[in-house]
Amino acid sequence: MKKPQKTLYAVLALLMCLVILVGCAQQPPPAPQVGEGDSPTSDPIEASEPEGEEPEEAPVSPSSDEPITISLETSVYVEAPHKAALDALKAAYEDANPNVTIEIYGAPYAEYWDKLTTEIVAGTEACIVQLQEDATRYATYASLREGETGAFVNLDPYIKGTDLETNLTGQELLTYNGHYIGISNYAWGVHGVFYRKSILQEAGIDPATIVTWDDLLNAAIELTKPQTADEPAQYGFGILIGPAPLALSEWEQAIARPVGQGFFFPNEEGPFTADRVNINTAPIAWAAQFWQDLNFKHHVTSVGHQTKGDVRNQFWTGQVAMTIEGPWFTGMTAAADPTVLEDTGVFPLPKAVYEGEEYIYHASPNAVTHLISSNCEHPDEAWKFLEWMASPEGQALVATSGMIPANTAYSSSDAYRQDYPINAEIVKFLDVYASPMPRPGIPQSGEIVRIALDAAQEMFVTGDDVQTALDTAAARIQDVLNK
Repeated sequence: MKKPQKTLYAVLALLMCLVILVGCAQQPPPAPQVGEGDSPTSDPIEASEPEGEEPEEAPVSPSSDEPITISLETSVYVEAPHKAALDALKAAYEDANPNVTIEIYGAPYAEYWDKLTTEIVAGTEACIVQLQEDATRYATYASLREGETGAFVNLDPYIKGTDLETNLTGQELLTYNGHYIGISNYAWGVHGVFYRKSILQEAGIDPATIVTWDDLLNAAIELTKPQTADEPAQYGFGILIGPAPLALSEWEQAIARPVGQGFFFPNEEGPFTADRVNINTAPIAWAAQFWQDLNFKHHVTSVGHQTKGDVRNQFWTGQVAMTIEGPWFTGMTAAADPTVLEDTGVFPLPKAVYEGEEYIYHASPNAVTHLISSNCEHPDEAWKFLEWMASPEGQALVATSGMIPANTAYSSSDAYRQDYPINAEIVKFLDVYASPMPRPGIPQSGEIVRIALDAAQEMFVTGDDVQTALDTAAARIQDVLNK
């Protein structure tokens, strides 16, 4: 009886050994340990794929050595000072990042905006797009593509809660649907009245006495001289009169919006409804009549200007004594003729006096800003370049453009004030001017601006009755808002 029991024990023991051996065979091999000098990707163990199926490829991020091209289109690249500054930025960044190529191109200001519209609609815009910090422009171009931030990348993750949000001039304005879509990383400037020192001095006019628009008109009348056999005509005040958008915005910003306490709507605040259209109110009609009289009554400005370049050239040649410009004009003037820059001064835009009340210009930083297209192939790499542009190293190169660098830590430094005295004077204008009152950033902005530009052409080019032109514009804007 004992022998069968021993046989049974032997069989059980054999079965236990087999179980242990099978269990050991099913355990995975230990994970390779990464020691000093080892790479976690060396000698990878590849999992087998079911027969007949292709393995899925994991998304691959660009390596630090992969060649990358970032395109940037801008309206200022055709201007010599900006081209030099942007080329310097490109060279410095590419030198520090050999795998990155920055490709910069653009069209002149007057052509840039329609070209950009066509490109965004077609999906062919550059990776980085330049816009001025204008709520209207941001809304107009962002809305050309669907999505929460439209045609551009949401920059909230890069900007919110960082020093960029507080240190960059005008950054708070660069939003669409409540999100940052642009960065104020280049330069900015508010407007002032630039004047030729020698011309005013010869006429015995102290620029410090030009405080109101009536003061400026009186000075312009005195500075205007008819053409002679030996000399061309001299005009006291140069303004743009033509089809370009600046023909509207110069008048709108300098005098109409301040005295009207809003141009399209009261204080440019909502609700943006048809019954609140402001463009044909009595104060704005008064501002339009004042502007029209500069040309048709007082003849203090030359006519037929199709571009701002016409006015600038006349300033540089001494045919125009005063004109509205910003700090970008210092770089242009230095490039055109350094001796003219030495003969150039600037004072704040005058106050408007209407029915005994004074109205002050609402400063808008007019920053040259950059946005990343939603079609950009390498948005993170594009952001790295834009962020570097806002650094002290980048801002020192931006300063050579003639505009005021956007980073306030740099533009308020003693070194900057010493190197750029005219622009440092313009920085002080922020203490004189009223707070910004930008155009409303609503979907209809592009259309209502075009209507206002039509009215400006009628009033300032052909000399139509200002109230009639403004009433017509108001009715057209109301129709747009009622759709």
